[in-house]
Amino acid sequence: MTRERLSNSGAEPTGVPHGAKSAENEMLGAVQSADGRPRVQFCLFFPKGFNTRIKSVRVAGTFQSQIGTGGRNWDYNSAPSLKKTDAQGRGEFWTLLLEQNLDAGFYKYKYQVTFDNDSVREAADPCARYSGQENQHSGFVIGGSRPGVTPLRDRKPLRDLAVYEMHVGDFTDEYRGVRAPLDAACDKLEYLSGLGINAILVMPWTAWKHKDFDWGYSPFQFFAVEYAYANDANKPEEKISWLKAFISKCHEKGIHVIMDGVYNHCDTSFPYKDFYLNESECPYTAQSFGGTFSGLQDLDFNNQCTQDFIRDICLYWVSEFKIDGIRFDNTVNYYVPGNTQGLPQLLQSIQEYVTADGQRNFSMTLEHLDINAANLINSTAATSYWDNALYQECYSQLWFGIVSPSYLAALNNSQYVNWPDKVATLYLSNHDHSTVAWQAGARSLDGASKWYRTQPHMIALLTSPGTPLIPAGQEFAEDYWVPEDDHKSGRRVRPRPLRWKGIDDPFGRQLLPLYQKLLKIRQAHPALRSGNFHPPRWANWQTQLDQDGFGVDSARGVVIYHRWNATERFYVALNFSDQEQRVTIQFAENGSWDDLLRGGSVTIVNYRLELVLESNWGHVFYKQSSGS
Repeated sequence: MTRERLSNSGAEPTGVPHGAKSAENEMLGAVQSADGRPRVQFCLFFPKGFNTRIKSVRVAGTFQSQIGTGGRNWDYNSAPSLKKTDAQGRGEFWTLLLEQNLDAGFYKYKYQVTFDNDSVREAADPCARYSGQENQHSGFVIGGSRPGVTPLRDRKPLRDLAVYEMHVGDFTDEYRGVRAPLDAACDKLEYLSGLGINAILVMPWTAWKHKDFDWGYSPFQFFAVEYAYANDANKPEEKISWLKAFISKCHEKGIHVIMDGVYNHCDTSFPYKDFYLNESECPYTAQSFGGTFSGLQDLDFNNQCTQDFIRDICLYWVSEFKIDGIRFDNTVNYYVPGNTQGLPQLLQSIQEYVTADGQRNFSMTLEHLDINAANLINSTAATSYWDNALYQECYSQLWFGIVSPSYLAALNNSQYVNWPDKVATLYLSNHDHSTVAWQAGARSLDGASKWYRTQPHMIALLTSPGTPLIPAGQEFAEDYWVPEDDHKSGRRVRPRPLRWKGIDDPFGRQLLPLYQKLLKIRQAHPALRSGNFHPPRWANWQTQLDQDGFGVDSARGVVIYHRWNATERFYVALNFSDQEQRVTIQFAENGSWDDLLRGGSVTIVNYRLELVLESNWGHVFYKQSSGS
């Protein structure tokens, strides 16, 4: 299917053979037949110019006992064979439409590939829509509710979002029981909406190869919903419906859903390799492109079929599941400066599709932890990048007690991108790091009991020009340690179940209301989401406040800045130290200013305010602008 057909017809990209046109019923993977009958069609695609040396392909699985061939489930000797056909000059299909109707339910399957030298190999389906629980099985569903997805009514630009990072398994571990995690996650949408969250970044929901706990960053089947997230003991036939229902319920509450997409690399057992006699000749993984990620299989964007494959994956989730954005993992390794292949071409093709489809404000955020990240955002269709700067400043202050002059530049990082269309993403922590509450007391072995030290950092985050990202549980001081480098032991990827009782303990009871208040303040006031920030520049040698009371005072642990738009003004004063600090701030207008965090108001006379800043705290002063 060409990009033009996709855009003009509105047809789903689920049948795309990586850049080639196909009839509507030529759906890659294994899907229920297009005529609505309870039967299944299998379809594989191999691009032209790369010889698989396949002689035959059979498919076996848990459906065989129903198809009347006299065989048993998982019996390759009686398994039906796929037929090879031409893919309109762009490669070849191997397809099979089972004529027998199947009972409603979830089925597992796998291919047996025989090559021209008579060697035999088992292979999972690289385009499966479902993963199996074990042995790298693939899956399909007959029946089920098959719901559509309710689109978001008013999709906001990224700068207007407050994003909540969620690992579906950890998020629901404490209360889901035997339900699918994606279904159980819906239970907390009212909580997230009340918190002030309007976007969820879901850590990868695409399938990994084993049944153990995982973060999802070594994808095995890019089109498949991970079995562990979609498996429900009571309704096994639903599978993909749980994800669709979750997204629809998010949209009904005005919550954007952002998918975490991993496209630089895949698992070393990536199924497409098994369909080539010589695995090194698989065009999707034949050689590296850009950088590599140790221990994983690099994808080869030197070949157009890989570019098309990853594009089609993205468009599948965009069109079929109505997601509102993609966070692109590890983009430094599939971006080559001066080369439009890889990341730039992928971003452009997605932008062309959503624009032709009439979509607005589809976000594309890069995990591009590189000094040139902002330049890349400005020169591609990306809308944001993850910036570690504020996290690093926060970490340093919590450990060493000193606020660096560079804190202000980290906070005002959106100065480096083309506002208002682009915006940086800021955080105090994310899934890759220990929680900020743990950091607060780690040096004194107190952990989250010193949660109050995170308050000025949190006020800074939620009054910054960047899009704030909050990992699950940060709002009630969840505390977990994660090694920054596990020296290839795999110990970073470990379960961190969210302990919901923390909401009601002495830490959570005090911290959570502050997050709720700040998130609602940010939602209510466009000036706090604007790019206006004073002082606009702050050099590393500037260790004291300027003559108007703005900037960073490193010795006293004070940071003060001004935010505004045409109708609103804000002054933010933060004290990161354990002692009270006296400051004097120059205001733009006299009169009464609301103290949004403490409550009440202050009266400004002669354009100046003398203020006592409480320890580990801050003030946000607000006034509607007179325009003067």
